[in-house]
Amino acid sequence: MMYRIPERTVVLSENEVNMDMYMIKSGHVELYKGYKTEEETLLGIMGKGKCFGEIGLLTGKPSIYTVVAYDDVELIRIPIDNFEEYVKENPKIAVLIMMNMAKTMYNLKFDIDLLAKEKFEEAELLEKKLLKYNMVMNENEGQ
Repeated sequence: MMYRIPERTVVLSENEVNMDMYMIKSGHVELYKGYKTEEETLLGIMGKGKCFGEIGLLTGKPSIYTVVAYDDVELIRIPIDNFEEYVKENPKIAVLIMMNMAKTMYNLKFDIDLLAKEKFEEAELLEKKLLKYNMVMNENEGQ
């Protein structure tokens, strides 16, 4: 089913359970984490030939990002009930879905590594402060 989505329209919301996949026929969409919050982060922009919503469709889990039409967009909506038939008729879509999911997993790994590094650095800083505090306390006890 083809849809025309106007610019700046939210197509899919983070944490929404969505059992449809969308393929972009024309235009662009933006992917956000924390859309319209203080933590809003633009994750990327996708255009013609890319798809989104496949994670929810395949897992039944809530969306991990919000999708917003960057400009006027034409989308093909593939509901879960038609998904298997659509893949049989368009076998290349299976490869596209796997590529999208692999890219998402890679990006998530990068984010996890970055968060782990930040937490490690915070723990090192806290440990240094604690050592300094203990040294000062030991000096004060000796006086």
